[in-house]
Amino acid sequence: MFQIGLELSKGRVLYMSVTVFPYFQPIIETATGRIAGYEALARMKDSAGNVVSAGGLFSDHTIDVKERIVLDRDVRLKALKQLEALPDDTFLSINISPEWLQYLESLENLPTLEMIKSLAADSSKVVIEITELDGDLDVIERLVDRYREQGFRVAIDDFGTGFSQLDRIALLKPDIIKLDMTLIKSGAEDDRRSSMIQMLGELASKLGSKVLCEGVETEDEYYLALSCNAVYVQGFLFSAATEKMEAPDSTVVKVRNLLSHYRDRAIEATSRSHWRADKIKAELLSLREVLRAANDDGDLEHFVAADHLLRFYLCDRLGNQISPNYENSDKGWIKDNSHNGYNWSWRPYFFELLGSADTQSRLVFSEPYQDIHTGLRAQTAVLFLDNSRILLADLRDEQRESDLFSRFSAMPAGWIPEID
Repeated sequence: MFQIGLELSKGRVLYMSVTVFPYFQPIIETATGRIAGYEALARMKDSAGNVVSAGGLFSDHTIDVKERIVLDRDVRLKALKQLEALPDDTFLSINISPEWLQYLESLENLPTLEMIKSLAADSSKVVIEITELDGDLDVIERLVDRYREQGFRVAIDDFGTGFSQLDRIALLKPDIIKLDMTLIKSGAEDDRRSSMIQMLGELASKLGSKVLCEGVETEDEYYLALSCNAVYVQGFLFSAATEKMEAPDSTVVKVRNLLSHYRDRAIEATSRSHWRADKIKAELLSLREVLRAANDDGDLEHFVAADHLLRFYLCDRLGNQISPNYENSDKGWIKDNSHNGYNWSWRPYFFELLGSADTQSRLVFSEPYQDIHTGLRAQTAVLFLDNSRILLADLRDEQRESDLFSRFSAMPAGWIPEID
């Protein structure tokens, strides 16, 4: 049987007096509502006998590092012993810190592999969760390859805490990427952070990794996780970590109800988005007619635009800006010539418009973005003014700040309503 004792420099074996043991928090699959896996989390009892997190022990530098490794391997072995009780079609996720790598004699005899062998367990049911990426990248890559050779899957924890991780993610190609719980918590209330979370979720999907959003405690955080392409979610909204593994179907009804609520609200928000698109279409067609008939800027004086039209400008078919920016203000139209001659042909909405079969009857919306001039959430609408000129209008997203679901239903570039 694998021994958890760690040989110290004086030749003796040290065992901590603290007893650590695993509790198991469910990882829920969003598509089915079932528990797909369980993360093993370290627990201990405090002086009053209450079960509390033991996570702080492993980062407590007042405790000798070798003692912390003993504790880490102890709780890991206890968790792996529970593989026999693992429900069918589920996995067990265990945490491993690259900090311990420097204390290994070689990568050929990894403690976790030895544990699996001693237990005659199925490694395909285990996800190795790398909890940090600050170690030697070459060593971490070899470690990941070694685990994969033995049938394990690999997850990266706390993704998004630093963009220096991006090159490491691309190199390690993890099966699962966990979005940092602090990002999830702030993202449900902060517009810019939610955009960053969604971007990270999209990036993870493009890299071929499944997204797991952890720390989900409220319905809005769950809905935000769905907008991040989350395949899995985890958090107190569904269950805290428990001594025994919850039944896989225990979360199905709750997830079904959440999805029903999400779907109803998303459909309502999408209907508002379509209504807004029709309204904007009518406004831009009116502006187009004014511009077609205009002889000079003075003809714009009588065109009163809605407040959500931030500015408009004109480009030629090659994307060169051939007019000032006309800024909408309470004092009327203000001309800004600073962008004359700029070329915007590289922006996706240009390709979308010019590549359509009927360019003269199309209105294209950009993806949502943060307007650098006003700091407001915005989109750009693009349509042909005539055969040689293109009208571009920057529009404020009026729903964004007041409605959580408006961030999921803004008109994307791929949705193009007919003009005529």
